[in-house]
Amino acid sequence: MDLSPDTSVLVTGASGALGWSLVRYLAPKCRVTGTYLLHESVPEGAVAMRMDLADPRSIDSVLASCRPAVIVHAAAMADPDRCEREPDRARAVNVTGSRRIARHASGNGAALILISTDLVFDGKGGDYEEEDEACPLSIYGATKLAAERDVLAENGEAAVIRSSLIYGWGSPASGTFFTGFHSSMSSGERMRLFTDQIRNPVLIDDLVRAISLAVELDLRGLYHVGGDEALSRFEFGEAVCDVFGFERQLLEPICMEDFEYLAARPLNCTLNTGRFRAATGFNPRCLRDGLLRLRKAM
Repeated sequence: MDLSPDTSVLVTGASGALGWSLVRYLAPKCRVTGTYLLHESVPEGAVAMRMDLADPRSIDSVLASCRPAVIVHAAAMADPDRCEREPDRARAVNVTGSRRIARHASGNGAALILISTDLVFDGKGGDYEEEDEACPLSIYGATKLAAERDVLAENGEAAVIRSSLIYGWGSPASGTFFTGFHSSMSSGERMRLFTDQIRNPVLIDDLVRAISLAVELDLRGLYHVGGDEALSRFEFGEAVCDVFGFERQLLEPICMEDFEYLAARPLNCTLNTGRFRAATGFNPRCLRDGLLRLRKAM
């Protein structure tokens, strides 16, 4: 689909790190509406509308108002520990709300992309392809997997993009792992980082570019998007220190078993991104180039 100034695009979760960056990228190209729940922090050039994914009337009101030709559904209840504490709301937001959006898109001819997560996997293997069995360890992962299946069942022309861990400056209302890391290191605080949890982190700007390609090429079905390098949080921290000039001595290596989470986390949920690359020609930046881009943008 060609994105023109007359194209109406709805981005849910526009106050979040990814949604905010996506709206900022799309706003100069087309008519963008960005939704938020608590923080009306939407980039300039877009219309901000409040949406509660647990409230069907709220969803219907937004969809009826902006009549989108494209929907990028990036909003979710994404804190795994909160999902464990509030499972009913997690299912209402992540599953039922997503299903309602998919039903609207199918009935009104709107293109739909659902943003999902690598946490649908149990982390026992790594380098997961789209056909590999998903076996989430947490309620968050389980609700995102259910949302994927419901969206694709409701709307055969939808696309689902599973993203790996994102890093970047985030939005005024929502940061990323990198944001907190940079803030702590700038203050001289020690950072405890896992050596045994492996992801393939992707720069927000690259994920935004990938989503835009998925829209333009009318992709359908399930795709994985992530960075090139499989890294532990500790190795990520070392790279940040090298690029931003922090002292590596401030990093403290720990294992997953040394830290207690309410929601279980997988050890290695790296994604194989070959299908998306073949379909789009997409190539993400290497970690060092991504970090250099963030340093330049400070």
